[in-house]
Amino acid sequence: MTIGKIYETGLIKDETDIFIRERDFNIIAQGKWYEDRILDYANMEVKSFTWQDDGKVYIDVK
Repeated sequence: MTIGKIYETGLIKDETDIFIRERDFNIIAQGKWYEDRILDYANMEVKSFTWQDDGKVYIDVK
């Protein structure tokens, strides 16, 4: 699954904060889905992701 496919699930809204993390959980990008710093990673493969009720999604990439 890619990060772009997560957008299609409907879990991510315009106000959702997205945190993209590498293997050691270091954040490599943070922002809204429509910002370039997030869109640049849309084709990356996802290892796992976590959605929280407070409007945050943490995506761990391979």
